[in-house]
Parts: sequence; C-alpha cells; structure tokens
Amino acid sequence: MSRENVEIVARLVDAWNQANVEAMLALFDPECEVIFPPEVPEPGPFHGHTELREWAEGFLAAWESHHAEVVELIEADHSIVAILHLIGRGSGSGIEMDETDAHVFTFSDGKVTRWRNFSDRSEALEAAGLRE
Repeated sequence: MSRENVEIVARLVDAWNQANVEAMLALFDPECEVIFPPEVPEPGPFHGHTELREWAEGFLAAWESHHAEVVELIEADHSIVAILHLIGRGSGSGIEMDETDAHVFTFSDGKVTRWRNFSDRSEALEAAGLRE
C-alpha cells in the first residue's frame, strides 16, 4: 500500500475530525470530484475546492459533534478504499449517527482527485476494481 496515500487518508480523517476545512482542502487536487450516494442529502457531484468547501462547511455546521475513525484501508491501483466508522450528533435535531461506510479516494501526484462514498463495503470495493 502506498505509504504516502495512507498518510494522506490519515491526515484527511484528522482534518475532518477537527472540522479543519482548510487542512482538508489542502489534500485535494484543485479539480477534484466528490460524489455521495443518491440517498444522502446533497449527494453532489461537487467539483473543485469551492464546491467541496461549501459542502464541507455546510455539513460540519449541521453537526454538534462528528467523529470518523479508520476501521480498514485497502489499496486498489491509484485508490484507497477506507472503511470509516462515523459517530455524530445533529446540532438542531440531536439525531445520533453511528454508522460504518466505505470511501474510495483516488490519488494523483500526492493529491485526492476523486472521493466517492458508499454505504456498503462491497460496492466500494467493486467501484475500486476489487472483489470481496
């Protein structure tokens, strides 16, 4: 597994946990693309730093607390499948979130060029060209 890409994912999760959008954006290519499942409010796609910033700031503002923990990292060509456990509490609603989902981060020249989110590990592996 590319040590550099693993480190980028670790820094991305750390930036997310600190709600540090600037540190997060620094890890993404300026022409990045971000796509979430259709059942997610605002699934995107989001293109570039401006759209990613708007989405991230809006998402983080909606949560009183939000924490991601890496469960597993799987290498696939120029991508890493990251299984993340997410815990949070909504700001206004108080709704609790406790879920594990899968993210596929694709890299080029030390930056994330594409971030896709899946509710299912097997879907993420398939999207990354892998099988269970």
